[in-house]
Amino acid sequence: MSKRMLLIGLLVVVVALLSGCEILDNIIGGITGGGTTGPAPITSVGISYHLDVTLSEREIKPKLSGPVVTTSAGSVGMVIGPKAGTYYPESRTFIATWDNQVGDFSNTRLEVQLNETEEYVEYYILSQTQSNVWFAWTFVNEISGLHILNLNHETDNPRIYEVQGTDAHIPISKLTHKGWSTAGGDFTDPLVWINSQADIIPSLNNIITIEVYR
Repeated sequence: MSKRMLLIGLLVVVVALLSGCEILDNIIGGITGGGTTGPAPITSVGISYHLDVTLSEREIKPKLSGPVVTTSAGSVGMVIGPKAGTYYPESRTFIATWDNQVGDFSNTRLEVQLNETEEYVEYYILSQTQSNVWFAWTFVNEISGLHILNLNHETDNPRIYEVQGTDAHIPISKLTHKGWSTAGGDFTDPLVWINSQADIIPSLNNIITIEVYR
């Protein structure tokens, strides 16, 4: 009986080889249970953040009075996505842009890389310029950072990576916020801005959330 089973097995393999790899794959899949060897490709990613900061503001005064610079407590943040883009499985990196012809959004980029086990975000980059806000203002916002953990393991699609609280600012490597209006100012001389991530105020309100969809 064992010799007959061996001959049948060899016959099946020979037929599969002669018929093509697809049949052989189906046979092997039937024996091993089939299934994919890794996670599905990422189709879209969303990023949102809220950070309490010290804002610098410049009031537009008559030329004889000159500009007045003040500082005040405020907040910066964005809610982006989920945005469709391109996924590079070899590096587990997702990249999206959403510039448009109207000009309201430009210099946009969302980039997220996961670690090998997808337990945390290796790094993230988010940048956007939005013009014509309230029909007059332009705002530039940028943020980048490292190592945000998946704290919500029961949710898999989207898989949520998040850091919040008074330590949320620690993994941030870059933070930019600049705003100006048709009344005055530009990128190099804005009317409202933060100098760097050093202007972040440690706060329980601070939060960074990254949502990964498949």
